Amino acid sequence: MAEISVFHVACFQMAGAGKTRNQDALFDGAAVWQERLHKTRLLAETGGPVRLAVADGVFSSPAAHLASRFWMEAFAREGDAEGRFLRQLHDRFCDALAAEHFGSASTFASAVVSADGLCRICNVGDSRVYHISAAGHWRQVSFDHTVLADLIEQGEADPDVEYATVYDMLAHCLAADYEDEHFKIFTTSFTLQPGEAVLVCTDGLSDSLPHEKLQALWNADGDLPARLEALRRAVKRVPFHDDCSVAACLLAD
Repeated sequence: MAEISVFHVACFQMAGAGKTRNQDALFDGAAVWQERLHKTRLLAETGGPVRLAVADGVFSSPAAHLASRFWMEAFAREGDAEGRFLRQLHDRFCDALAAEHFGSASTFASAVVSADGLCRICNVGDSRVYHISAAGHWRQVSFDHTVLADLIEQGEADPDVEYATVYDMLAHCLAADYEDEHFKIFTTSFTLQPGEAVLVCTDGLSDSLPHEKLQALWNADGDLPARLEALRRAVKRVPFHDDCSVAACLLAD
């Protein structure tokens, strides 16, 4: 008889410093969350499949919290691993928000892990997905849809040069505008090995903590909830930190 894989799933969420409302939304495989504080908890030990996603409401848009909530609820109901539903439901998104909250916008990132460890990821915007090795090395597997990333991809900017922060602006996101339907969707896949994890997060994590700090915190603690809680507490200590939503799936050894 084939050995059954065991996946550990955990998440946390918190609003940004001084904020009364969280503009992020998170799907943990069972429920959609949009909480000011959702401390780290182990959600499940399962044989798969696992479905995780986050959405980051664009703070400068009119009803960012509604935009992120729409896409998390849509993913929970009918989201697919390759993000086809994002285009299929864009008009419905506009129907729901454009009349009263035109231009409301959100990013999106998801990971769908099958029972055999195949992980398919999808993102729009700058919410990220990381593949974390058994040795604790973090590798970004999503694509930041920013102006700078687009310029680098086109060969018009150097990835080793530091540019003005204006180039970090989003080039693509999910906006409640019927004419804004040509957003890019990035997809890829990889297979989790025992001891490896996939982590989805909004930029409240990736903008708050440098890559080296993420790896150091992950490697300092043992089980999955302890690792995520270490990340949450580190973000909380950052002055003026943004909303932060994180979910992770670890394939047990």
